[in-house]
Amino acid sequence: MKMPPRDGPPSSGGATGPPSSRSPGPLSTRMPGSPSSARGALSPTQVVGRSITDQIETVLAQFLSPAVRKSVIDCGIRQARVDPLYAREGDLRRLLVEVKRGVKLFVRDQAQLDRCITELGELDHAAPAPREITIEVRNEEDVLRARSAGRELCIEHLVSDVLQTKIVTAISELGRNIVRYAGNGQVIVRSLTSPMRAIEIVAQDHGPGISNLQEILSGKYRSRHGMGAGLRGTKALMDAFDVKTAPGAGTTVTVRKYLG
Repeated sequence: MKMPPRDGPPSSGGATGPPSSRSPGPLSTRMPGSPSSARGALSPTQVVGRSITDQIETVLAQFLSPAVRKSVIDCGIRQARVDPLYAREGDLRRLLVEVKRGVKLFVRDQAQLDRCITELGELDHAAPAPREITIEVRNEEDVLRARSAGRELCIEHLVSDVLQTKIVTAISELGRNIVRYAGNGQVIVRSLTSPMRAIEIVAQDHGPGISNLQEILSGKYRSRHGMGAGLRGTKALMDAFDVKTAPGAGTTVTVRKYLG
């Protein structure tokens, strides 16, 4: 029986002794994906992609049946337009966002849903750190700067176009109220990661305050500039809404949009 040839240099033309007397060559330490690596080896990016889908599967196994969790992951991959074997960190973050949306359709117990969302969030090692941007508001140009700041954070946190539009619209309404009724103030836009991912907007001024807040929010009052509609519209767009005001003490409006 003919044996296959050994790897390495041929035995003739330079061998100093029989094969048994030669020491073995060094072990290969080539990185996967390098030109000299074995065909079929996964690149580092592929390893990351496969690892994250395996981790998602492990988390979902605590809450969903095999068929449902496969459906959630497959749908998330399609919606995020991600190839899990060639995904970058930003792609994987989009996948996690879509998987969380799918989970909300199937996990009915709120405590279990909160735990599932939290554990999925812990897989997002590429998530940007929370930060905030403060814009001094005195005129319409400053309102546009505040809108741009909000859009910047939305893009950074991969916020969908629909939610981004709502967030930027709320910034516009609150910023214009400052210009029209207080003359100057601040708009603070910040990203939050705990207890849930969110974009928070704080609009504060030291103007005359609002003496008839409940009348405005109920829809019974509307100024010639549309202040009532602006506050009510902002409340409708956001998931959390709070106003602190008093005559002569200024106004602070805080709103949040949760990102899932």
